[in-house]
Amino acid sequence: MPKRTYQPHKKPRIRKLGFRARMATVGGRRVLKSRRNKKRKSLTASDEVRVDKNKRFSRRR
Repeated sequence: MPKRTYQPHKKPRIRKLGFRARMATVGGRRVLKSRRNKKRKSLTASDEVRVDKNKRFSRRR
């Protein structure tokens, strides 16, 4: 049985879809603007990773 197509890794996902990547292009800034207008809880993929880090730290305590 072959491997599945989606093999997730956090670092390349953030580099492509994170906040800094969005801010680097005009189209990315438009994406952020529309997501802010819709009152999205997470604007980019980097927001999700930040939440994951907070969860990890809270478990260790």
